Amino acid sequence: MACTQSKPLTIKMSVIKILSGINWLLIGIYGVFTIWALLQKANSANDAGGSEQEVALKGIGVFLLLVLAGLNWVPYQWTKIVALLLVISLLLLLRYISAH
Repeated sequence: MACTQSKPLTIKMSVIKILSGINWLLIGIYGVFTIWALLQKANSANDAGGSEQEVALKGIGVFLLLVLAGLNWVPYQWTKIVALLLVISLLLLLRYISAH
């Protein structure tokens, strides 16, 4: 009769789970900024092109949020890396725009 030994429980998080967790956190932060922008009233004094340009940028922000969520939802590792690079780029762009 073979004696089974219980191995110590080790917690292993795969790279894909770590990337996914970081991505969802950063996508959530980007989502908060996007929702905040959507709640702001369109003001033609904010840009030289009028309020249509501002509405278009808000639409692009929502589209990018959906693309990021879709990329992170797919189970392939390369899509999660692309989503991570994209969301970091977008957050750095938002930081640059708000600082200047």
